[in-house]
Amino acid sequence: MEATEEVRMVGILGMGGIGKTTIAQALFRRIAHKFEICSFVEDVRENSSGKKGVRDLQEQILRDTLVTDRHDFLEGPEHGADVIRRRLCSKKVLLVLDDVDDVEQLEFLAATRVWFGAGSRIIITTRNEHLLSDADVIYKPDFLRKSEAVELFCRHAFRKSSPHEGYEELSERVIQYAGCLPLALKVLGAFFRGGQVSVWESALDRLAEAPDGKIHDKLKLSFDGLHDLEKKIFLDIACFFKGKEVEHVTRVLDSFGFHPVKGISVLIEKCLITVYNKKLDMHDLIQEMGWQIVLESFLDSRLWKLDQIHDFIKGKKKRKAIEAIMMMDNEYLVDDYDANLATRADVFTNMENLRLLDIDGKFTSTIPTFLPDELRWLRWTEYPFMTLPLADKCKLVGLEIANGSINHLWKGQKILPNLKFVHLELLDSLTSFPHVTGAPNIERLILSHCWKLEEVHESLGSHRRLVYLDMNGCSRLMRLPSRLEMESLETLILSGCKSLERFPEVSPCVVKLSEINLDSCSNIIELPSSIRHLSGLRFLSLANCVKLSNIQNSICGLKYLKCLRLHNCVKLKNLPKKLRNMKLLEELWLGFDEFKSPEMYVEMSIGFHSFIGLSSLRKLNLSRRQIGEESFPENPDAFSSLEELYLSRNSKLVRLPSFISHLSCLKRLELNECCRLESLCMLPSSIQVLKANGCTSLRKIGDLSTEGKWLYKIWLINCQQLLEDEENQRYLHKMFQLSFIKQKYKLKGSTQEANKGKLLELIQHAQNSLQ
Repeated sequence: MEATEEVRMVGILGMGGIGKTTIAQALFRRIAHKFEICSFVEDVRENSSGKKGVRDLQEQILRDTLVTDRHDFLEGPEHGADVIRRRLCSKKVLLVLDDVDDVEQLEFLAATRVWFGAGSRIIITTRNEHLLSDADVIYKPDFLRKSEAVELFCRHAFRKSSPHEGYEELSERVIQYAGCLPLALKVLGAFFRGGQVSVWESALDRLAEAPDGKIHDKLKLSFDGLHDLEKKIFLDIACFFKGKEVEHVTRVLDSFGFHPVKGISVLIEKCLITVYNKKLDMHDLIQEMGWQIVLESFLDSRLWKLDQIHDFIKGKKKRKAIEAIMMMDNEYLVDDYDANLATRADVFTNMENLRLLDIDGKFTSTIPTFLPDELRWLRWTEYPFMTLPLADKCKLVGLEIANGSINHLWKGQKILPNLKFVHLELLDSLTSFPHVTGAPNIERLILSHCWKLEEVHESLGSHRRLVYLDMNGCSRLMRLPSRLEMESLETLILSGCKSLERFPEVSPCVVKLSEINLDSCSNIIELPSSIRHLSGLRFLSLANCVKLSNIQNSICGLKYLKCLRLHNCVKLKNLPKKLRNMKLLEELWLGFDEFKSPEMYVEMSIGFHSFIGLSSLRKLNLSRRQIGEESFPENPDAFSSLEELYLSRNSKLVRLPSFISHLSCLKRLELNECCRLESLCMLPSSIQVLKANGCTSLRKIGDLSTEGKWLYKIWLINCQQLLEDEENQRYLHKMFQLSFIKQKYKLKGSTQEANKGKLLELIQHAQNSLQ
């Protein structure tokens, strides 16, 4: 709100009860004296129903700003807008429009900046972000800090800033219930004022069962302004999806035909929900409001509490009203139910409108023989039975089964035309995946850690809509379809399929596949030459494929490949001669991990000459590959893009090749346990991270404070011989001073030589500086 001759529009955006009006009022009082004329228009939403309402608000603005009792007759909102523009265009105006909820209100009250004179300020409070698209700045009030919440509540409950003696714990409970929402704190503070401890305790118990009506009435205004589908989305999130990942919830809601991308966006704009770390969130009071709406206006439509589900099993709920059931509590005990109902196989009959069934646990002691035809999404963890009645569920979109006893999904062909998402995980009895011709629209298929799964039906190989296939951890999987013809497939994950012996032949139509992960497929010996058809492949990982002995030249035809991982491939001795043709390759992993036993390592006849031509290479891992100094080229120009180089556990390195010092883009260099390495000098100036732990022969280190001006992390653990040289100690001393005293950079270092007091003292000083 700084002084300027520009006309500025300021938005205050937030959920109901967050304090938007209070902030606007305080700001109005503080700066009103700086303007020629001022008007504070309260409750625009409530007072503008119908055209007469908007006209009344226009007349208020004219009366307030002209400081006159004269009553202008306004023929209608359009006329009123014209009068406001003509009368105020030369005035420095402060105008507050409180609780705006419709763009038409702005069009008639403050459509554009040209309506007002130089230096004017228009403040708009709203719950709808899209109404502030023209605002110069938007302020979003946050929930109160704990100390602020305590003070606000106590001001209303005790007329002072702290609780009365004996009320501390009770006040804490109220504040926790209010969730630091200003409106709730004010209402509850006034409600509890003057009550005895016993009254407070009783009232808090009642609040837990039936939330305060005044608060919910205020919050419900945002809900009432939603369209029908947006209301359904809001109620589903309140009852089922708070804390769930947005991507997953979007899929589920889309299966109901709710158009969630737009709907969730609207709920965010109206401050009814938020997204944090890709998960949906909602204030507890707003969630309770949603629950209350369901109980009052949509009774039995959504069941999410154990007592509700208990009543359903006992037959106390109207089955036709039920749209969704979610049971997330494994303490649900079938034994507590009426025996006849708990063992009924037709437990889901007469539920004509059930669209969501989401269950953790047993739920029923008898195999269900029927699922409703309207069911769109089925998720059931710890499903205890061997079969599931999925026959011809034409509307089913999502199927998620985990930790269950199912041994087959269906036999033969079943008609599941809308099935898009299948997630089967940790099913320890599933041995095969069935015919999928009757489910032509599957987009995502996850068969993760189904360790008894041995084969999938041949029809899967020619599925036209499948985008994502994940069979990670299916350790007994022996056979895939003989040929991949999945023209939509983008991601294929087969990591941990230890029994898989061959990768399928690839059709030229598979052009969208961008990622293949075959890590730990320990029986694969080679890839088919037809892999060259994967023109869109960007990522290929064959790490820990311990029988892989040959990489054909056909892999070099993958001209768009960016990452190739071949680490821990112990039988791989040669690289294809045409590797240098992979001009876009950015990452190449050829090393071995430290956890492998030494006898497994084999020599590979490679040197840096093998990588000349890889002009985009940024990361190269050659850990435990025994490459001598003679294998490094003199000219580093071919590696001008290299940023990370891993040469750990190389027993042939005695000194750092000059080639490395000329790598102008190198940021990370790892030389751990290079046991013969004697000196570390002439590092490139671009270096940021250096790791040389366990280099027991290391005696000489350069002045890293001048060689590496960007260096901020160094590991030199167990390099005892460095401390024998006074020059090294001077360099390390200088390095500590520059890094810790001037730039506060991080540096890690230690030694086993307890008697090297000077360096240890420096290290301790560095640690203290960090603290």
